[in-house]
Amino acid sequence: MREIEIKAHVRNLDSVLGAIKAKLGEGKPVHKHDHYFRRPGELIQSMRIREFPDRLEYTTKVNSRVNGTEDNREYEFSAPLEELQASIAFFHALGHEDFFEKKKNGYEWQDGDAHIELLSVNDLGWFLEIEVLLPFDSTDLDSDKAREEIKALFKAFGVSEDDVEIRAYRDMILGR
Repeated sequence: MREIEIKAHVRNLDSVLGAIKAKLGEGKPVHKHDHYFRRPGELIQSMRIREFPDRLEYTTKVNSRVNGTEDNREYEFSAPLEELQASIAFFHALGHEDFFEKKKNGYEWQDGDAHIELLSVNDLGWFLEIEVLLPFDSTDLDSDKAREEIKALFKAFGVSEDDVEIRAYRDMILGR
């Protein structure tokens, strides 16, 4: 899938949470623990294992940015939670090394095509992430429409474009 995503710092958690709840209701709790791996000597991750309460999700991405928006191609599959240690050993056997970990806790909602998450990330603070998934063969016009939809939601929830964060969480966590 092609993922169009924008994230922003949340300066006033109560106000943003209230605006989202007024439009979309209570939301579902989110708990994600990500394990990132890289090839030795590389500065970016090559693989991620995400722990959900009920399963694992494996992801590799081809990352790109368009006007401060992530425009990624993601390849994913899932496995039972019990496979975590075997999966880590498998990645190590392939020559990948541990890179960093990320923990996200908060809430999620769905609004049409937009997936919305309000999350506390590691010790970085609260963020609003909004993403729209498109097929791999989507056009630039499709991605432009998704970006406009996301920006409209940020505005509706009281989050300023000045608070958009273009750095990857990886870079913030690693102090880059």
